[in-house]
Amino acid sequence: MASEATKDAGSVSKSGQRRKSPNTYVILFVVICAIAVLTWFVPGGAYDLDDAGQAIAGTYHVVEANPQGIWDVFLAPIIGMVGSETTSAAISISLTIMFFGSFLEMMDNTGAISVALKGITAKNASNAHLLITILVAVMAFFGTVEGAYEEGIVYFMMFVPAILSLGLDTVVAIMIVVIGTQVGCLASTVNPFSVGVASGIAGISSGDGLLLRALLLVTLVALASLIICRYADRVQRNPELSVQYFRRDEDIREFGGDAQGAGELDHCQKVSLGLFIAVFAIMVLAFIPWTSISESWTFFSDFLGFLAGVPVLGMVLGQDITPFGSWYFNELSMLVLVATIAIGFVMGYDIDRIVDIVMKGAAGLVPTAFVVPMARGIQVVMDAGGITPTILHLGETTLAALPPVVFVIVSLAFYFVLACFIPSSTGMAAATMAIMASLARFAGVNPSLMVTIMCMALGMAKMVTPASVVVMTCTSAAHMSYADWVRRILPILGIFFVTCCVFLVVGVFVG
Repeated sequence: MASEATKDAGSVSKSGQRRKSPNTYVILFVVICAIAVLTWFVPGGAYDLDDAGQAIAGTYHVVEANPQGIWDVFLAPIIGMVGSETTSAAISISLTIMFFGSFLEMMDNTGAISVALKGITAKNASNAHLLITILVAVMAFFGTVEGAYEEGIVYFMMFVPAILSLGLDTVVAIMIVVIGTQVGCLASTVNPFSVGVASGIAGISSGDGLLLRALLLVTLVALASLIICRYADRVQRNPELSVQYFRRDEDIREFGGDAQGAGELDHCQKVSLGLFIAVFAIMVLAFIPWTSISESWTFFSDFLGFLAGVPVLGMVLGQDITPFGSWYFNELSMLVLVATIAIGFVMGYDIDRIVDIVMKGAAGLVPTAFVVPMARGIQVVMDAGGITPTILHLGETTLAALPPVVFVIVSLAFYFVLACFIPSSTGMAAATMAIMASLARFAGVNPSLMVTIMCMALGMAKMVTPASVVVMTCTSAAHMSYADWVRRILPILGIFFVTCCVFLVVGVFVG
């Protein structure tokens, strides 16, 4: 199970041809080069900084620029990984991403998630509305906690037999997978690939803005379920209304008409699935900034203080345990790695197999992990060239000068267009969040709202852009033309966009 597309992503058609989306590394390197060129022409600048190191609006002044050359361009991603005096290291983020790959690889090996999903599908196959709602909720869960994306085609193949057996079409299965997973991504709660990376760059906790995104998630899951159920009802009543009606018989022959044989979870798989869910529950508790919400919410730090004072036990557990509410990437990496090893032992794997799975899973997400320092190289070149404050000043006098409500809506539209070409949350966050978070501060908007805006735009873009792996693989497998999918999804995207705008306006006034 993988999360974000950072490699040459696309779909393999029946003829074996591969549709390629823009290579993220090439795009980022071109951007680094373009920024380096800009340092030769854009004047340098600087802001006065507050105690937290954030730029103070209205204090911009011109300084001498430092044009960047070829050496600087190729060195930038390296500095992005190891860090410098002005740029924080990306290594902790990259390490978390790779360990997360190990965690997901271990769950793939257990087969627990696959069996659980097939069981849900088989047990609810007689009730179309209930089945659709459950599957959308499950897809959204995977999207919101780990950015489910590339693996969407696997879910499609699991669901489509049951969907066809109910007299529905393959479009319903595509909608469940694409809309379901991307609604989850749109309202990412603890997804380390989007919220985690973006929040780290913005200098805020991953828990900031969590409540708003959680409410958005519940709203959009209900809305998506309603939309898909209404479409399913129309197809059941009038099958000829389906754009895929012309190949109804072929679809039944190809995908089958039932979803039986799902199997049952054995004891080890049940425990593994429980640990899988527990990891995300811990992530939620650990990243919510409890003391920021209320200074009196000190239970976790008080409890750790109590444990540290217990003779022997305190020494065995450790004296420097980080309390929930203060976790960051280092703690998350440890949690995921420990959970991965624990699940391996629960399944009865020997240590050699566990290590092999950890290495294989980590290797599978190395491309994603390398996006972060590559994209952070953009920030390195901008900072070294002295043009970051100048660009911020331009935004301060234009975009950030807009009223906060207009600012968040324009930012959402801007991010949506950008995400259609770069549907990678890690790359998007690393390339843009440093600037956009600062612009949000200048506009009087909470930076956590900018993280939410980025997630919203990515989730919506990956429902429609041809660079979206989940769209292209699922439509190709269902033999549905991309143009037909666009016609189906665009009105739905309009509804989602309006809903997001409403939540953003609320976020402006609340936050």
